[in-house]
Amino acid sequence: MPRAKCLYLPILTIDLRPSRRRTDTEPPLPISNLIPRMFHRRLLIIMGLVVAGLSLPLIQTARLTTTRHEELLRAAESRLITRQWTPSVRGNIVDRKGRILAQDRPSYDVAIDYDVLKGTWASKKAEELARSNRVQWNELSPDERRSLVESLTGLLDARVERGMAELARLTAVERSRLDGFAQAAVREVDQLYDAIRDRRRQEMIREAVKSPDGAPDRVLTQDELRKIEIAAAKPIAEQSRAVSVLKRISDTTAFELELLTEGKIELAGAMDLLDGIPDPDKLMISRLPGVRVLDTGDRAYPLDSLTVTLDRARFPMPMRSDTTIEVPVEGVGGHILGWMRSRVFQEDQERRKIQIANDPAFASRVLTSAGVDRGEYRERDRVGSSGIEATMEHRLRGLRGLRTQHLDRIARPDEIEMLDASIGATVPLTIDAMLQARVQAVMSPAAGLAVVQDWHGTPSETMPIGTPLAGAAVVLEIDTGDILAMVSMPEVSRRVIKENPEQIFDDKINVPFLNRAIAKPYPPGSIVKPLVLTGAAQRGNFLQGQTIDCTGHLLPNEPNMLRCWIYKRFDQTHTQQLGHPLSAAEGIKVSCNIFFFTLGKRLGPEAISDVFREFGVTQSWNLGIGSEYPGSLEVYGNKRALTMGEAIQMGIGQGPVTWTPLHAADAYATLARSGVRVTPRILADAPRAQPVELDLPSWAVEEAMVGLAASANDDLGTGNHLTIDGVHDPIFNIPGVRVLGKTGTAAAPDLKFGSSADDDGIGPGPNDIVRSGDHSWFVVLVGKPNERPKYVISVVMEYAGSGGKVSGPIVNQIIQALRDEGYL
Repeated sequence: MPRAKCLYLPILTIDLRPSRRRTDTEPPLPISNLIPRMFHRRLLIIMGLVVAGLSLPLIQTARLTTTRHEELLRAAESRLITRQWTPSVRGNIVDRKGRILAQDRPSYDVAIDYDVLKGTWASKKAEELARSNRVQWNELSPDERRSLVESLTGLLDARVERGMAELARLTAVERSRLDGFAQAAVREVDQLYDAIRDRRRQEMIREAVKSPDGAPDRVLTQDELRKIEIAAAKPIAEQSRAVSVLKRISDTTAFELELLTEGKIELAGAMDLLDGIPDPDKLMISRLPGVRVLDTGDRAYPLDSLTVTLDRARFPMPMRSDTTIEVPVEGVGGHILGWMRSRVFQEDQERRKIQIANDPAFASRVLTSAGVDRGEYRERDRVGSSGIEATMEHRLRGLRGLRTQHLDRIARPDEIEMLDASIGATVPLTIDAMLQARVQAVMSPAAGLAVVQDWHGTPSETMPIGTPLAGAAVVLEIDTGDILAMVSMPEVSRRVIKENPEQIFDDKINVPFLNRAIAKPYPPGSIVKPLVLTGAAQRGNFLQGQTIDCTGHLLPNEPNMLRCWIYKRFDQTHTQQLGHPLSAAEGIKVSCNIFFFTLGKRLGPEAISDVFREFGVTQSWNLGIGSEYPGSLEVYGNKRALTMGEAIQMGIGQGPVTWTPLHAADAYATLARSGVRVTPRILADAPRAQPVELDLPSWAVEEAMVGLAASANDDLGTGNHLTIDGVHDPIFNIPGVRVLGKTGTAAAPDLKFGSSADDDGIGPGPNDIVRSGDHSWFVVLVGKPNERPKYVISVVMEYAGSGGKVSGPIVNQIIQALRDEGYL
């Protein structure tokens, strides 16, 4: 019987039976057994390819939703939050009575980017937008590209126009006036650019034509000139910055403008021109393109300019009057307070970073939780440049506030969070501002005491009658070491710096910016004699009750060397004048040079140098108001050992010893404390240094004090009176006070003009002597009758001659100022 034919269908079956080897006698497997196995393999391959294709997106999705979840969430949320830093406010500087000496005065300017004002911003921004779609840009022809850029430029120009109109509306300034301000600002920058470009060109040409070995200047080629022109035409920094257009807008307007400048809107019509853009944020343009609100707050000095009334009833006889005089003073305390600048240097940034790193308490105050420095310097921030403003920058500088606004109105409708700005610390000084102003008025040329007068007896070719005198004065409280006043003349007027800075900066003779009270070296002259006495007594070089004979000249066979001033002027000696050898107090009273030459010789170079060191010479005070000259006991520019001849000269404050008016006040205060040194200070909250006991013999201190009292109050004292046309006129005539003091007339080196003559040939030439003569010193201790002294006054007037005639009347008027301000 024939075998029936079968139709085999591709039915997928799974044979779970154990496999076995097929024998040759078995019939062939049907095709239905082969097809399922082939299909299975293909399916597995397809499934593998699908899984492989999906794996990368799946892995990226997993990474974004796990490892970068927090980062992406923060980024997304940040787009719903706007943060705006609010300006910081600098702290105040106040005097000892709480009067404000320096404070911030809020002020804001509106500035607009130079390229927006110049009209070049729109075209540059348009090309940037056009190129952002690379696919479209590459497919366009040059003409199509040009057309696209021009169309986008028109949209951006329209945006700028609407922004300017909005700015005019918000600031209530007529549009025509706003345009005028903008054009003036551009013109100012362009003029500056032209001037700098021309100067660059001239300097480059001057350098390029130079030939080596002194050969004649060479002629430049056209190619060289072209290269110079290109280099000289390099843009200046001002062309890349915002230019102030409106000044001193109101706080309300400034705040509203800041909000608008932070916000952005889509450039209308741009999306239609661009066939898609990878980053739509690039089409978000400020509502006020290029407009910035600048914090230009001024630093105000309320007591900088004052008018002081001086009573001339107690002036020297030639100037005495029953009338008063109104003396305008400017720059009150200027050398102490210092100045600000509106430019941040890299050193400012580095100093602040170092302080944050090294001062944990400071860091915790200025850093946010995210580690952002709220007082970080930014472009155009005001920075202390000198004086207290500079040294106390870290305390005075305020911290910015932070204004945070959430834009997700559904969750937090228009919520605004504020981190308030922190005002900088108040820095208190020991200075009394009104006393400072009075002392400055007394030393002003307008008062007449600090100009060369015919009765001074010292007019010269370099300093004729009427020449203003430079100098300095210090008023120190003895018990505390607090500095009540510190004046350096000529003063530096903030008004003059703004209106006519050349008047200050070009004064090479008087150098107004120099604080003479602490930074200029002076030979002390005879004011050191009480110090030399106590130092010699301490070392056993002068014993209690000893006397010294004034012989007119120290060396017996050299009548023209090492002379006493009385011998030089009147050909007599103090021994002859008094009728006996001099005691220590008498030596101070009559300022006998022979007495103190002798003490200098007995002490010798090493010991007399130690005496000056004990009284503060070679030491500064770290007052925090600028450069301090520590004093010197060396021959200028020479480190060699001192000689005996120099030690003898140092006995009368000459030779290789120099110091400042504050050194003089400090030393006399130490003497008034019976040999206890207290470091002077000008920062009222500065820690006080530990007092230093010098162990001076009490009898020697008493002798010195008696001598100082006699110098000012005895008719033979060098600080007692002026002799004018044969008439004795008392130097000190303020009732109800007790004065002890010492004059000094210190031989000073000639002042020579060190630079070459002016271009026009007018003015002093190199090494021309512009000042010569002696420095005039007077240092006094003053208090109430029958009480120990309370204050020290130290005055020096440069190249003014006699200490008694010039500095004496100034000191007298400073005593009057102390009375007027309630100190005596």
